[in-house]
Amino acid sequence: MSVELVIFAVIAVVVLFQLYNVLGRRVGFKVEDKPAPRISEDGDGPVRIEKKPEAPKFPNLEALKARDPQFNEINFIEKARETYEGVVVAFTKGDVDPVKDRLADNVYNVFSKAVQNRDPSAPKETVTFVDGPKVDMELIDFKDDFAHIRVRFLSELLYQTEAAKPADQAVPETDVLPVPVEAKKTHKRTAEYWTFHKNLKSGNNPWLLAKVEAAKA
Repeated sequence: MSVELVIFAVIAVVVLFQLYNVLGRRVGFKVEDKPAPRISEDGDGPVRIEKKPEAPKFPNLEALKARDPQFNEINFIEKARETYEGVVVAFTKGDVDPVKDRLADNVYNVFSKAVQNRDPSAPKETVTFVDGPKVDMELIDFKDDFAHIRVRFLSELLYQTEAAKPADQAVPETDVLPVPVEAKKTHKRTAEYWTFHKNLKSGNNPWLLAKVEAAKA
């Protein structure tokens, strides 16, 4: 046998061996295949993969949706946030009539009486939110034909109080403007429960603020 034939025979054996290695491998996977266990970094053994727990369903949420098919918890939270911000600003300003349609009668009467009892000569006060309030649904409950949702609001507020000016202070007749007195600023963090209720006899009935109470931060 010539040297050339020996060389070609060796090459053929090598090529066939390589081809077998490629064709003999299984690619892809089947449904019944199990994933290979992950090895821990220290090489002691496979890492146990914990199954993530499912998010718990909110109590009575499905019952509420059954009685009020139009209810959407995301939309409710956004509307509750808007109501909270609007009522806080209106009450601080001293005029709750613009938000009357969002308040139950008992809450509106309490807020109106508190505004009327303020000292008219007291410095005016304004409020702004440092950040958007944090909103969490805490409880869904039913009583007769009403659904009640308790919401917890955590917020940081900035109150600004105008400097008080004596009533008998004379305005100087001069072209020089007086130096304005800087308003007093106060930061306040609040945690409150606001309970909204809705009469479920009609889906068109609005959610109204029915109760306000202090909450733990």
